[in-house]
Amino acid sequence: MNNRALLLLAFVPLLAAGLPCPAQGVGSAPPDFTVTDIAGAQVTLSALKGSVVLLDFWATWCPPCRVEVPNLLGIHRSFKDRKFVLISVSLDRDLDAARRFVREKGMDWVHVIDRQAARALAEKYAIEYIPSTFVIDRQGRLAASQLRGDELKDRIAELLR
Repeated sequence: MNNRALLLLAFVPLLAAGLPCPAQGVGSAPPDFTVTDIAGAQVTLSALKGSVVLLDFWATWCPPCRVEVPNLLGIHRSFKDRKFVLISVSLDRDLDAARRFVREKGMDWVHVIDRQAARALAEKYAIEYIPSTFVIDRQGRLAASQLRGDELKDRIAELLR
């Protein structure tokens, strides 16, 4: 076995352990932030207490992110009138392509498409892969993370009851 393979074997258990970041501890307060969305409005996470928030990190070049778009569209349509806020943070380098994608797909919720703001949020939330999702309950505590599909929709529905 070569040195690279041995090194990889030595670090795999450490990677698998997945040291939790502050944003990933269920029941904890996720890092607060204030950003400007693509409509020019200021969005502050702590100001959204009382609503269930889905924070979604994604990019147009990410195939699993694109697969998740119909699910996010369905979640938004189902819950947008029930004290629910969906915030998508694009990690795209091509910001025009991201804006075009959002417009073409009818993704009519809060979007952060700004390289600097997205990078800062990704760092705060220790994003290692996308898509990454965080569900924040009405009290402003992390209720779930890294859910997709029906599991994500069901968790949000449960928190909105």
